Amino acid sequence: MMLEEIIRKILSAKPELTYEEVLKMIELKEKKARGFLTRESAALSLAVELGVTARETSFRREMQIKDLISGLNDVTITGRVINVSQIKKFIRQNGGEGAKRSIHIADRTGIAKVILWDEKALASEPERILDRLVRLRHASVKRRAGGKLELNVGSKGEIEMEPEELREEDYPPLISFTEKAGKIAGNERNVSIIGIVKQAYPIITFRREDGCEGKVRRVEIKNHTGEVTLVLWDENADAISEDQIGRHVAVLAADARKRFDERVELHTKNKTVIVLLTKRPSGFEMEE
Repeated sequence: MMLEEIIRKILSAKPELTYEEVLKMIELKEKKARGFLTRESAALSLAVELGVTARETSFRREMQIKDLISGLNDVTITGRVINVSQIKKFIRQNGGEGAKRSIHIADRTGIAKVILWDEKALASEPERILDRLVRLRHASVKRRAGGKLELNVGSKGEIEMEPEELREEDYPPLISFTEKAGKIAGNERNVSIIGIVKQAYPIITFRREDGCEGKVRRVEIKNHTGEVTLVLWDENADAISEDQIGRHVAVLAADARKRFDERVELHTKNKTVIVLLTKRPSGFEMEE
């Protein structure tokens, strides 16, 4: 049993404590968490506080996001992918090339950031993974700068796409993590929105002051709350074309700006991700 295993490890490392004392400390920590820790998670948290190496403890059963604590290894967890970043490539100290990509997954208990490394990052293109239910296996949990937790899925990790036994209705829909088109004020950063491509205008090329050529395209996006203009700059200008009119699209991490005439536009930037979805987004109510 997982709880008993953790208690045995604590008692082995801290022989001055009794079984009853350790159990009481776990129950107190669980009570203080007010439902945000299971008893097993409270026991693991106590082990970390007492200096008992939590990394020696495997946690192979499936967890909820609210149960995650720093120091866990071999975690299995499921969720809906609600955000995907651009891929980042880098050179390791040994001269080899590495890659990483961050995603966010959600279940009914919370949201977790996940770092995918190397081949897992390369295989997880936004079009393939966004809005999908996934099961992550053999992940580790650590606390990053700022105090927030993140999961890491490396060479030993596994990503199972859309396991058959998972039910869509058991996970919050993608639409609940995006902005309403008609409610964007015009001064927000890192706005995410889902809608249908209503219109895509031709690309305009121009010359910048430094002599470099730039590209821009305007696209009209609509959803059940209204419409918004999306301004695609440079490398993003080719992400949506006239051929995609009527397609569902997700725009992740754009900036909202208000024009001189008070109209609001979304502008892409280097880290913006544009995903043309292959099916109706979860929770999307608008008739096409």
